[in-house]
Amino acid sequence: MQEKDDLFGKWKQNFNFTHALFTMHQRALTVPMRNNYGTQALGFPCLFALGLMVLWYVATGGDPGMMYWIGFWLLCLVKRRVEGVKLSGRIHSHYDGWPSDAMKFAGNEKTAKMVVEPVLVGILGGTVYWFYTENGWRPTGLPYFLLAGVVTLPFVESVKQTIWQRRIQGMIDAKLDQEMLMEEFQNRR
Repeated sequence: MQEKDDLFGKWKQNFNFTHALFTMHQRALTVPMRNNYGTQALGFPCLFALGLMVLWYVATGGDPGMMYWIGFWLLCLVKRRVEGVKLSGRIHSHYDGWPSDAMKFAGNEKTAKMVVEPVLVGILGGTVYWFYTENGWRPTGLPYFLLAGVVTLPFVESVKQTIWQRRIQGMIDAKLDQEMLMEEFQNRR
């Protein structure tokens, strides 16, 4: 039994690490693409996203395209922080942004974030990959960073949706528990 608990604990620890890493990457891609972030959504996740981008830049030999992306991302981050402050109190503080560009191709936010955004990032990454290879540059920097979003974006969104569904189910269960307790309390009178 102890061995099974250790295996589950390791799996959970690995999943949490993967989710944290993918969330950093997701923020590194979505800050330019989304607007109306909550005030807390752009704090530590973006600090870690910046660290991930700098680490990727260094690890891939200083790709200039990656440095341009970091600069563009920082400008977008400042803009998103200002938007978030203006919307403070009107949206959830941890809301991870409205996919305004992706909504042009999707009927709802979930589809926009899980399907359309990864496709758009894949197209952008594929185009940048083509540009790099045509010019004889190594595509290990910005092209691979963008293409990784095809995996990280839907993963992070599906985890977020699962957590949301569990919270809703918890509220339904709490409501049913409360109704049963009230009924039992009234029957004891």
